[in-house]
Amino acid sequence: MKLIKTLLVLSLLSVMFLAMACEDNETEEPPLLEFGSISGAVNFTGPWPETGEVLITLDTQYPPMGPPAGFVFITSTDDQNGVYNYSFSNLSFRDYSAITVTYWPQGYETAGTNYSLIGSQIETISVTQNNADLTIDIEAIFN
Repeated sequence: MKLIKTLLVLSLLSVMFLAMACEDNETEEPPLLEFGSISGAVNFTGPWPETGEVLITLDTQYPPMGPPAGFVFITSTDDQNGVYNYSFSNLSFRDYSAITVTYWPQGYETAGTNYSLIGSQIETISVTQNNADLTIDIEAIFN
């Protein structure tokens, strides 16, 4: 009888220990982000040109040297009532130097100089773990 009592007490203690060990009293921290994004609206003023190309770029240095961190060609069909919504995603956490909107009247050329800067945000843009999703609107003016 003493053996049965001892086994019963040990069984109950084991169940209580397991129940308490499985309980999670700690709050989980949110997962760390791996990438950030920059998005916003380009507000165009003036008539859209009939020829050429418009390009928005995210640059790691200004004036740009080398390829941009991100780019998008914008067409007149992308323009919704004078506004184009852009997004650069999956960005590494770092400082970026500029977002530029350029108009290339004769079409885009790698390392070309036949363009006009029609809109920009030229200042340090820090994409960090704590500041991962930024919104930056830009005014662009066609002359």
